[in-house]
Amino acid sequence: MKKSIISISAVIEKELRQLFRNKLLVALLILYPVIAVLVITRIYNFDVNNVNVIVVDADHSALSTMLTDGLARSGKVTLYERCSTYDEAFDMMEKGNIDCIVLFPKGLESSYYSSNRQKVQLSVKTVDVTKGILGTKLIQTSILSSVSKYFERQGIDVQPQEEVIQEFNLYNPTMNYLLFMVSVALLTIAFAICSNVSASSMLNEEISGITELMNVSPMRPYALVIAKILSCYIAGLISMVVGLVCSYLVYGMPEIHSFGLIFIVYSLYILGVPAFAVFVNNLTSNPMQAFLIITVFLMISQYMSGFITPSESMVELMQKLNVINPAHYLVVALRSVYMKGAGFVDIMRPIGVMTVQCGVLWALAICTFKKRQV
Repeated sequence: MKKSIISISAVIEKELRQLFRNKLLVALLILYPVIAVLVITRIYNFDVNNVNVIVVDADHSALSTMLTDGLARSGKVTLYERCSTYDEAFDMMEKGNIDCIVLFPKGLESSYYSSNRQKVQLSVKTVDVTKGILGTKLIQTSILSSVSKYFERQGIDVQPQEEVIQEFNLYNPTMNYLLFMVSVALLTIAFAICSNVSASSMLNEEISGITELMNVSPMRPYALVIAKILSCYIAGLISMVVGLVCSYLVYGMPEIHSFGLIFIVYSLYILGVPAFAVFVNNLTSNPMQAFLIITVFLMISQYMSGFITPSESMVELMQKLNVINPAHYLVVALRSVYMKGAGFVDIMRPIGVMTVQCGVLWALAICTFKKRQV
């Protein structure tokens, strides 16, 4: 065991020396996180589907019934459930299933026959800012359309939107889209650094002849694999720290006490990606083939993670495939920490799944590794 630890340390040192000799990769480690945090956070904004709504009907009037039916018939709004109290609906939102709570207050219909008009209250979960903004507009459009039809029949004039709807934004009250996108920047940093460092290491070893030296070395195969993974992990941590410091200085987030959780979920991801790279390299005939396969799979994984569009808006097959997508769990965990101030218990599921996935990838990388004959 002692010899293996010494061997692993020696290979890690070799990998890091090799890495830091490459000025382009060193620049990538430092500059890419800064670019990602400052630029990528300001790029994306997309449409959404399947906005899950809970209706709390405290009025039980013909108007509230008509408004509920109008939401149920809306194409992009899903009437998830009807609750009797706001607290019950809020508890369901806390579990992550609901995007908006629509409350029809008591006396809503009768108030339109007086000067003191009640308003429909929308409590919107703005963890996903795109879904929050556009989902709210869809709900407002449905409600306003139904209100207009109802009171047109009654001969009552209801004009401005503010007379009908009162909106509350939960978790992200300022609707700051940058809060939502920082976790995306961290995902792209992990993708760029891990894939490039892994590929660079494999290509350099092939070109410089180090592969042949490693093949005839007395090191055990598992020690070689672990050393390669850990050296890439160290490079990923450097970029993670740069990205977090940049986000903290520019945007003032996350809270200091959240750094531990971010470190855990990020570490699980950047321990799994190089293990996947080694596994692919073990199955291919040369590093260039491995690099192409790694890039394709990681890009697909990244796009499916939910960082561009909500996972719920994807087709059913993609949603099922996301169950085995580590990038999806990384985005879910980071957004929970950044946006909702989640603690360890709140993100235990993503951490647990990522731990299992990381273990499986390590096992595959070690079991398929063989020293190639020269």
